[in-house]
Amino acid sequence: MDNELLFPCSEETISVGAFRFTLCMIRSLDDALDHYVRVSPSDTDRIPYFTRLWESAEALAGYISEHHELFIGKRVLELGCGLGLPSLCAARCGAQVTASDFHPDNRAFFLRNAQLNALEDIAYHTMDWRRPDLTGTFDVLLGSDLIYEKEMVPHLVKCVKQYFAPSGTFLYADPGRSALQNFTSALEQNGLTWELIPVDNIYLQRWTAR
Repeated sequence: MDNELLFPCSEETISVGAFRFTLCMIRSLDDALDHYVRVSPSDTDRIPYFTRLWESAEALAGYISEHHELFIGKRVLELGCGLGLPSLCAARCGAQVTASDFHPDNRAFFLRNAQLNALEDIAYHTMDWRRPDLTGTFDVLLGSDLIYEKEMVPHLVKCVKQYFAPSGTFLYADPGRSALQNFTSALEQNGLTWELIPVDNIYLQRWTAR
């Protein structure tokens, strides 16, 4: 079942600008970590990053809520969506959203959050950046705190280039991970240019084509 959750959850109300969202979040991160240590002790892809709301996702969602004009009627793809707050914000602004994440257990949590907020038209796709399999390009790409594993940088850059529409925008929020400079340089080398929009202690980059 798409909405069958793996862990006990609670619902929390999150305010983002003028928006309010209800998010389903697991009650105990320790229980989730213990579960994955038991079932897949050597598989780092199973680390449950999706089970918490990260500051970068909140910062990105805040920016989205304040810039409706970027999203009305646009095709939007969120990479590594986790709980999906930026996707929910973009959909609330009137975008046609596809949320994606690689973790095999993320789908149920995202779909529950879309349901809780009456945004069930959002599409969800399980996708590995190393083998991206969506078709077409998107007007806006979204990402937040995606490069905590530096080995994923070249795969993410390739994925961004693959789905970046010629007149598109890529909004990326990061807390200042060690790989951020390498990620930034790689996107520049691939023909994109950016501006920095500080949001509290988060680095928000707005990327466009040169």
